[in-house]
Amino acid sequence: MNPFWQPSGWPPPSDSRPRILLLGASGFVGGGLWTSLTPRHEVVGTYATRPLPGLVRLDLRDEPRLAALAAGGFDLIVHAAGLVPLEAAEADPALAHRLNVRPVEVLLDAVRGSATKLLLLSSDNVFDGTRSRYTEDDPRSPVNVYGRTKTAAEDLLLAEGGHLIVRIPLVFGRGPWANTFLDRLAGPTTAARTDLVCAPVYLPSIGPALARLWDRTGVVHYGGADVLTRFALMSAVRRALRLPTRVVPTEGGSGCRRPPRLVLRSTRHTLLGPGLDEALAHLAA
Repeated sequence: MNPFWQPSGWPPPSDSRPRILLLGASGFVGGGLWTSLTPRHEVVGTYATRPLPGLVRLDLRDEPRLAALAAGGFDLIVHAAGLVPLEAAEADPALAHRLNVRPVEVLLDAVRGSATKLLLLSSDNVFDGTRSRYTEDDPRSPVNVYGRTKTAAEDLLLAEGGHLIVRIPLVFGRGPWANTFLDRLAGPTTAARTDLVCAPVYLPSIGPALARLWDRTGVVHYGGADVLTRFALMSAVRRALRLPTRVVPTEGGSGCRRPPRLVLRSTRHTLLGPGLDEALAHLAA
């Protein structure tokens, strides 16, 4: 493995290797976590609709099943499941709440009084995008349904105490099963916005970073090193992979409001995702 995305000191010492329940292991980010964590940890992963070898089926709306799994004696539950597309959340706020907020309530009820810790993957969309950068201490002000559901889920964990929220930005890379990011570049043309600025993080770096952070509680940010527009990111990926698509610059959009500038930085640790050039060299290898 290329060591550039492995934080200093990786792997963690043997006494910090918990038994993990990974919710959403069949997804894009969840699949990246599954690939990273399973060689070093005992991991039980879940899928919703796409049967995959080694994963167990779970519909987040099946609350008895979710509660039973959560109560299975895990040291850590990594919650990487839910309704992610911003447009889908905007179109059906009730479903977004049902998949992004209610499962956290069920999980908290299931693990209360036990030693199990919850780690919720949250989003930079809890912010409104009006600041040059955001740290863990900045006030949240979501402008879309997805961001509001993530804020509500965070509030549940923060009120309980003892758990961890890791906010991540736009994730790029190649997933083992779902290729949500690269699928955007599958057509003859790819529209990419020049008015949205991000600090994207490379998928393979997230698992090692979480392993360095999961002993913490409260909120931490994990973002990418480089700050660029969506158009610049898509153009760089197209060049690195020599994809036949043509990336077309656009401004504005439909479906839901998006924060114009989302740059996550941390005051609580020094980890950053790899630079874009390093990440793309790894992706293209």
